[in-house]
Amino acid sequence: MKYFYDFTGLGFSKADAIVSPSMVRANDERVKQVAIGAGILIVLMVSILGLLLGWRLLPGLLGEWVGTIVGIMSTPFFMEGSLICIGLLIVLGINIWRRHREGDEFVYLEQVSGPELPKDLPDQATWAIYREKPLDASPPSALAQAEGAFEIGDYPAVTEWISTMDTEALKLPETLELRLKLAKATGHQDLASALECEIKNLDSP
Repeated sequence: MKYFYDFTGLGFSKADAIVSPSMVRANDERVKQVAIGAGILIVLMVSILGLLLGWRLLPGLLGEWVGTIVGIMSTPFFMEGSLICIGLLIVLGINIWRRHREGDEFVYLEQVSGPELPKDLPDQATWAIYREKPLDASPPSALAQAEGAFEIGDYPAVTEWISTMDTEALKLPETLELRLKLAKATGHQDLASALECEIKNLDSP
């Protein structure tokens, strides 16, 4: 997706005026960063001016304590150090908040390679990034393989995977349902009727 702007009146051609979405997002991010920085500076300036002008209005011991602190912070050399410390605290606070919002910077990268990959496969389709550690890959069960083969209509493969199951696995409701679908799809009506009766016996108390 591209955005087109008419700059012909300024001497630019349409080809020069093509702006990609990534450029728009980058500009929006810069505007956001400038707005946040300006807001922090305004809040800091208002707070300092408020302390300098309003500490005399605070009553009792609190007013004397704030006045002493303001006096120390506003003296030469101490003022520069105070502003440096405040700026450092603001930067650390923003960084901690950003890391808490975005999470850990360390990520997990998974990439596939080998001669069996299609030559026309895009490069970005050969890798994936995860913020959390992905689960260890485990081979699918025979039932899952059979169900996948049935979905794509590979009935001989379904029969082959079912034949690898033991007697207990063949009696599971999920396996019986798959065997019933396979019997109906391949035209074995007698086997389908027998499987339906077996399923009903399992459902009955």
